[in-house]
Amino acid sequence: MPFFNKTPKRKVVAVIDITSSSVGGALVESNNGYPMTILAAPRSPVNFLFDVSLEASLRCTVNALRLAAKKLKNLHPGKIDEVLCVFSSPWFVSKTKMITVAREKPFEVKNDFFSQLIEEEERSFTPPIAGQVGDRKENSRLIEHEVIKAELNGYYVKNPAGKTAKSVKSYIYLSAGVKKAMESAEKEIAKIFIHTPLKFATSSLVAFKVLSDIIKKEEGFLIIDIGGETTEINLIRNSALEQSASFSKGSNLLFRKIAAALNTFLQEAPSIVKAYARGHRTLESSDKIAAAIKDSIAEWGDYLKSSLAGMAKERLLPQNIFIIGDALVGRFFSSCLERNNFSEFTILRKPFDTSKIKPEWLSRYFKAGDYQAENMDIMLMIEAVYANKF
Repeated sequence: MPFFNKTPKRKVVAVIDITSSSVGGALVESNNGYPMTILAAPRSPVNFLFDVSLEASLRCTVNALRLAAKKLKNLHPGKIDEVLCVFSSPWFVSKTKMITVAREKPFEVKNDFFSQLIEEEERSFTPPIAGQVGDRKENSRLIEHEVIKAELNGYYVKNPAGKTAKSVKSYIYLSAGVKKAMESAEKEIAKIFIHTPLKFATSSLVAFKVLSDIIKKEEGFLIIDIGGETTEINLIRNSALEQSASFSKGSNLLFRKIAAALNTFLQEAPSIVKAYARGHRTLESSDKIAAAIKDSIAEWGDYLKSSLAGMAKERLLPQNIFIIGDALVGRFFSSCLERNNFSEFTILRKPFDTSKIKPEWLSRYFKAGDYQAENMDIMLMIEAVYANKF
């Protein structure tokens, strides 16, 4: 029996979250607004790999995607109205370009003003990102291209079309994905959700659009998403997604070091770390685990510091960082943010203030009880809100 009782006004969306180490899925039922009902399926892990090349990762990710899509279909055999597939790093790259058009006399901002800017940026955007998501130009494919903010004569305007100004500053977000990954996703999803419209999105833009309405910080904030193989950083300031960065170190960095230190299988490392955190330790293994954790924090912190230094090159960063990711690994890794050696990047010249994004922050969007479910997947909740709102 289908989980949702469908009525003509209701809409059911399947949300699929493709990360560097797992594929998650959720079914979201909305009725022209909020509150929504959400039902998440267990994540399908991407097999741990010592070879983390793009090709090897893609093969394992497609297998996980196939399993995740089947889990969703089993939850709701009935009609699905739309599938939203969200890619995280390393499956996409993006940039936000700020463009200012200034003229001596006031001019009308016509409907095609921004579309022309976007078309120009698309032409210049594709060549540089091709080398990052593939070896040749044909290996990348555009995902998103939109104006996320516009300022007229220095002031933010929500609906600028038809208005008059001497200067227009546009923030244009563009993203491109790995073409093979997108084509594989289309193929696998079409097998499970036959004749269902599919929309692609990127985690950076999804998180920006949803969390900007929830987190209110006048000076802006950073979002750090610690994935399995990668970490994403998004800088949100002045109602715009100003910068994004990522590096190829995530929670699996810790698990690999634990496995190597104890000469055990990679799959056993997460359980070992959890047991260690709960105090279940032997003297010999405890020292090795502690050393591996310390080494992992230092290495991850070096990569993070390099990324933040690049983002702070022209302007110091907001004081607040909000973290998404595995709670335990996030606690270990985020501890390095409290050190003074990161103070050089903040507007107050003090260590960052860090917080973990919690399910209850999204509670107003869901029916009572849904968001309180044990082990609720934060990123799937954010994507569910995005699917319903945008």
